[in-house]
Amino acid sequence: MIDVKRQQEPKAETDSIGFAFNKALIKEAELWMGAHRDFLIGVESMMSDWLRRQREAFDASNRSVRKICDSRNIIDVAQAQNEWVSDCLAWTASHLRAVGRDAASLTRQTAERLSEAARERSSVLREQSEALSRPAAPAPMERAAAE
Repeated sequence: MIDVKRQQEPKAETDSIGFAFNKALIKEAELWMGAHRDFLIGVESMMSDWLRRQREAFDASNRSVRKICDSRNIIDVAQAQNEWVSDCLAWTASHLRAVGRDAASLTRQTAERLSEAARERSSVLREQSEALSRPAAPAPMERAAAE
């Protein structure tokens, strides 16, 4: 009878460890899925902003080319070309600022998500180690058998 009880106790300990492991694994998967979701939302936002800026640049370039074609003298052509080059440089600077801002924001969000995951993982591991380090009370059957 004592041997049977001793065999059941280690099984109970491994079951609780397995349950804790499964719980931690599920939590980790949820955190990774959340991080991927945040990343894809950020990339989608970056791409839609980029597409909007490209459309605006294309429309402005189209207007500039029409203005150049409709020009009657060389001075008007030179002014239209100057405006077009100036606009192109401004768009390029705007694109670089936007990409830098979006990349920094995306990196910050990812770092926050991963630090949150690390904090939660360390707290789960701490709880598990404390639970395993607590001495287990002897079972009533073992007391009776020992007496």
